[in-house]
Amino acid sequence: MLSSSEGDLFLDGSSDGGNVDDNIINQASVEPSFGANSTTTSNNSGDGIASAMSSGLAEYSDAIILTLIVIGSAFAVYLLIHYLLSRAASSLNLDKKQLKGIDSVIKLIMIVITITIILFQFSSISGAAAGAISVAVGTVIGFSSRNTISSAIAGIILLSARPFKLGDRIKLSEDDSLLGNVVEISLIYTKIKTVRNELVTIPNQSLLQNQIINYSGFKYLAVPVEVSVGYENDKDEIKALLIEAASKTSGIIRDNPKPYVILKGFDDFAAVYELRAYTERVNDYFRIQSDIRENIYDIFVQKHIDLTTPDIVYFNNKKIRKEKDASDKINSSDRS
Repeated sequence: MLSSSEGDLFLDGSSDGGNVDDNIINQASVEPSFGANSTTTSNNSGDGIASAMSSGLAEYSDAIILTLIVIGSAFAVYLLIHYLLSRAASSLNLDKKQLKGIDSVIKLIMIVITITIILFQFSSISGAAAGAISVAVGTVIGFSSRNTISSAIAGIILLSARPFKLGDRIKLSEDDSLLGNVVEISLIYTKIKTVRNELVTIPNQSLLQNQIINYSGFKYLAVPVEVSVGYENDKDEIKALLIEAASKTSGIIRDNPKPYVILKGFDDFAAVYELRAYTERVNDYFRIQSDIRENIYDIFVQKHIDLTTPDIVYFNNKKIRKEKDASDKINSSDRS
């Protein structure tokens, strides 16, 4: 038989055992809840990624759509300008090289504008920073290509204003050696074949900044020749002989307009006459001018007209004519 204490112990043990079993059951019932929570957490993370991606696409969807619109619009504008320029090329007297240069500049401008708009659409930086970057990049590009851009702009102005065309005889006022025929006009530079058969390349910016003399601007070009003749000769006879010399020159127009002579000035011992004759052969200007001088020389020699004029020298602070007897006078003065 069991004592009361043992019975109580047994009853207590049974009681503890029941509690232990209940704890085990409770733990078993709790474990499935942890598994459910893990599955729910993974599902929630997947939903978060998808939500983030969708929100990101939604955030840049407007920018993507605008970018496509900008690219399409830029391409359409370029095609329109190219078409209009091709249609107007004949009326503007533009050849293929000039048209290609203008087309390249238009294409470059459209690309730069398009890229700038796209960068600002996808830019995540602040407006002030974007503005600072744009100014810095623009400054660097501007300084590195300012001469090229200036020449390109000058080329566009020259092509539109057309102060000269291919084949024209031109000269720059700053340099008398830059006289020749225009053989090429591009967007950046112009090539001239000089009268010495030299090929000179001149930036369009330099052409725009200097005075350009176009000898082919009109149908006729005047060929001037100056002659100094002593006052002892009859002025009407001198004018008639000069016109005769011009009329005998090949390439000179004899009527409409006719050659004529003006009394240009008075020197100390001779009158200065200027013969003006006209020609249509602009490229033969210097040869025709030389032929006129030769004819003047031959006619004046036949008429016994002296083309020499005395020079002026100073002796003892007095102005005298430099003649043969002048040197004798100086020598005799030295001896005395």
